Amino acid sequence: MKNRTFVFCILAASMVLLAASFALAGEADDIKARMKERLGTIDSLKAQGLIGENNQGLLELREAVGKGADIVAEENRDRMVVYQAIARQTGATVEKVGARRALQIRETAVPGTWIQTGDGTWQKK
Repeated sequence: MKNRTFVFCILAASMVLLAASFALAGEADDIKARMKERLGTIDSLKAQGLIGENNQGLLELREAVGKGADIVAEENRDRMVVYQAIARQTGATVEKVGARRALQIRETAVPGTWIQTGDGTWQKK
């Protein structure tokens, strides 16, 4: 009986995740397309030193008011949707997902990209 309950719980959890995946599939495709479309502009803004990658997995303007504010806001909105979906699927917090992504970004960023370290200071890679 205990094994049957366990199997049922696993099956039910899988069904919930599968349903969530189908519901998010269309949205995920839209987000992916938007992020891909913005990538060239984001890379250009990074190369100019106008934006950087913070330690939360989000883009950040390097100047209080600067070129690229709209694109940074749009990208961060989409990134947060992705981080929230990952958090729901893994049981992690959104903050933890963002911090993990920030580490991945730091590793793959091209030289010259502004990166915020864990303690909040900024440095060029």
